[in-house]
Amino acid sequence: MDLNEVDPQIVIEGNLSYNDAKLEVKISKTGSYFSTSSPELIDNAQVYLEYDGANRVNAEAFGHGIYKVENFPLQHGKEYRLNVESEGKKYEAKSTLFPLVKIDSLGYEYQPDVRFFEGGYRLLLYFSDPPDNDNYYRIKVHKNGELMNDVDDLIVFDDSRLNGKGIQVTLRRQLFDMGDTAYVQLMSIDENAFLYFTTFREMANTNPGSPAPANPISNFNNGALGCFSAWSFEEKEIIIEK
Repeated sequence: MDLNEVDPQIVIEGNLSYNDAKLEVKISKTGSYFSTSSPELIDNAQVYLEYDGANRVNAEAFGHGIYKVENFPLQHGKEYRLNVESEGKKYEAKSTLFPLVKIDSLGYEYQPDVRFFEGGYRLLLYFSDPPDNDNYYRIKVHKNGELMNDVDDLIVFDDSRLNGKGIQVTLRRQLFDMGDTAYVQLMSIDENAFLYFTTFREMANTNPGSPAPANPISNFNNGALGCFSAWSFEEKEIIIEK
């Protein structure tokens, strides 16, 4: 198979966290299929956040492709626009910040070995979906202080057919033992972020021999890869014990 090299594309990963009052952006470039080196990081870009029309705050460069705005008060219901200017091109993405959704309770149950699933303790997450709006969620799970960050740990879903109802989520792939500590974040994201993570997960799970997958759906214009996501989260912690 002839795998030709193509011109590198810019990749922008922007996260705007209501809970942390912080914007963090990582900018890099795609590399050659055959390259064993790390992706090229971009440290000389101009990065800024726009909101409420013409209001603007500039991000500070921290090196290694990282740009931040810290201690920045955010408001639910607002649309924020991330702008990146690099090598004579400008890229923009928009994201709406939705309120957090409270976790009603966090529990666990033991499940014995079954086909495709190893036995162990699995988390049970309960919350009430707000009515009248389309809601999109992402769940992050930490085990004993470490983020579970494999492809199978990318959990995103919406409230289709569950709008305004009580929802139980069984985290089947996150396995715990007696004595472990589980920390869970229920993140409220917008539709653009949901589409990006959904298509990213589908791409990562493509079986060998399948047609080459497309890139995840980005909300940046001008050909940039990646995603800008504003989000809020509710958190709970539980210890697996008798």
